[in-house]
Amino acid sequence: NEGFDLNFEAAQQAQEDMMNILPPCIVRRVEKLRELNSQRETIVEQYQKERAALEKKFADLYQPLFDERKETIAGKFDREMDAKAKEDGNENEEEDAQETLDIKGIPQFWVCAMGHMEAVAELITEADVDCLENLTDVKCIDNEDGKSFALEFHFKPNPYFTNTVLRKKYTIPNLLLDDEPILKNVEGDEINWKESMCLTHREIKKKQRAKSGKNAGKIRTVVKKEKQDSFFHFFKPPKIPTMDEMDEEEADAIEQAFDVDYDVAQAFRSHIIPKAALWFTGEALDEGFDIAEGEWPGEEEGGDDEDGDGGAEGGDAAAAAVPAGNSPFPPPAEGE
Repeated sequence: NEGFDLNFEAAQQAQEDMMNILPPCIVRRVEKLRELNSQRETIVEQYQKERAALEKKFADLYQPLFDERKETIAGKFDREMDAKAKEDGNENEEEDAQETLDIKGIPQFWVCAMGHMEAVAELITEADVDCLENLTDVKCIDNEDGKSFALEFHFKPNPYFTNTVLRKKYTIPNLLLDDEPILKNVEGDEINWKESMCLTHREIKKKQRAKSGKNAGKIRTVVKKEKQDSFFHFFKPPKIPTMDEMDEEEADAIEQAFDVDYDVAQAFRSHIIPKAALWFTGEALDEGFDIAEGEWPGEEEGGDDEDGDGGAEGGDAAAAAVPAGNSPFPPPAEGE
């Protein structure tokens, strides 16, 4: 997996220890190599600036297509497309007449697309599905310096929270390089849940009897919040601690949490957002690409996937994320 190196202080100490044990003549030669490396870093900075400009140029070209995609999903072009189908003779009049009355745009588009991506689908609970049906658009906005990006989830007014946009921002200085991502900061919006509609925690009421004091024997009701599984925990990222605050085992756990979080972010940034239509239909599952490993599922180094089942797990995840009873669309066929 791509990982975040949280052991900065340990790495710095190891570097100092290495230089201290070298003979002075070797130190001078190493310093020369470090100077050459600094010159390379200057060139890398230039590369990042030029690539960031190129990324922005093409992002601006993509954006009108994404805007039209959003409008199509919302139903803006329904009448125009229905009229064109009728004109071309591709319309079943009886069926289409009923469907036109009942369906606007493409219902459940984003939750279906998300459900076909295993890294995301495994976070979605059945309770999340109804809420995610209110998604109108998902965007990825790269900073102009190429060192950070933000995911934006746009929602229509809904019974769950008052936010119209939920944002998650990642600051990664080497975002446009092939190195392991170095996470500098990650921020998520606070969700303003409406009363009794929170999906990340549930309220548990317990009755307690006072054992002493003036209220001894009296019963009171105590309300406690208990965490429950939900996709919406994604907007409350793990905190980056200092090495002084944790031992090695805790550091490994934090690093794993960031790995998972970043895999989900990259699933949206590099796959779902640019190819949303193919993730909605399930066609993207045929590619069978493993986001976290950068290889085909089941494929070992130098070998092939013997079962040839490609993205089958993603299809199962989609079926779990969007229960058949709640979806107007058939589940993917087995093996897709």
